[in-house]
Amino acid sequence: MDKFFDSNNPVMRFLSRLVDLVILNVVTIVYSLPLITAGGALTAMNYVLLHLHRGDETYIIRMFRKSFRENFRQGIPEGLLVLAAAAITAVDMLALHGSESRTATLMMIVITVIAVMIFVTSVYMFALQSRYENTVIQTIINAARLAVTYLPRSAGMAAIWLVWILMLVYLYKAASLFFLMFGLSLPGYLCTMLYNRVFEDLESEE
Repeated sequence: MDKFFDSNNPVMRFLSRLVDLVILNVVTIVYSLPLITAGGALTAMNYVLLHLHRGDETYIIRMFRKSFRENFRQGIPEGLLVLAAAAITAVDMLALHGSESRTATLMMIVITVIAVMIFVTSVYMFALQSRYENTVIQTIINAARLAVTYLPRSAGMAAIWLVWILMLVYLYKAASLFFLMFGLSLPGYLCTMLYNRVFEDLESEE
């Protein structure tokens, strides 16, 4: 029994990580509620997730607040750009929905591909913002380069979020609870496993 509750026990480490993700998710949602602060909150979330994945000593709330304060200003335009892109995509898809013409179908496919690339770029963008100092424009450019250069990993990150969203839709009765507990932090953590290697390559080159 003592071995089961040992902090080095794989089961206990797994449960501890789940608790960390729940705490981080709730904090991220709370800090994102004003919407204008969403960019800073997502940046801070990625900052904590990267330290969690690398096994560093991590103080969830303290480290989140530190990163949020440091990245608040640059997070505003980044977050607003992502929200604007999401809104434009939603409006375009709604406008084309229901049309049976081949042109509309083709446009929907093109918009979907562009939206996925923008989404993956935004994942890299917030991750880069949490790790490196740069201008907003240069961070976006670097994120787009990484999304294209590491296309298999980018596809993996898109797949993670797609599967997670489909899961929430399937479990619609408990979707609110799952979103509150793991909505952002769990898929974000899985994406961290993919882009961490990219960052390690960048840091080794430096």
